[in-house]
Amino acid sequence: MLGSIAAALVGIWFYNTAARSSRPAVSWAVSGVVVYFLAALLWTLAITPGAADAASHSQSAVLIFIVRYVYIGFGVLVAVLLNGWLNKSTDSK
Repeated sequence: MLGSIAAALVGIWFYNTAARSSRPAVSWAVSGVVVYFLAALLWTLAITPGAADAASHSQSAVLIFIVRYVYIGFGVLVAVLLNGWLNKSTDSK
């Protein structure tokens, strides 16, 4: 649920920043959502299995939080960095 809300917010944010970089708004928003989901998927496949195993053995609240929610933050972070980087490169042209 939270991941879907974050994806929608990333899409809205990319849509609103499309005009600044002279990109088509809808395709830019879809690109932002795709970047978010790919980064979240990468986190889920690479990091979550090890963290889930560790969390099941220690019952650490921090590890349980990481297993459940950090993929959202990672996906948003990658989307923010990519949007900033691509908008910066078009501003300098």
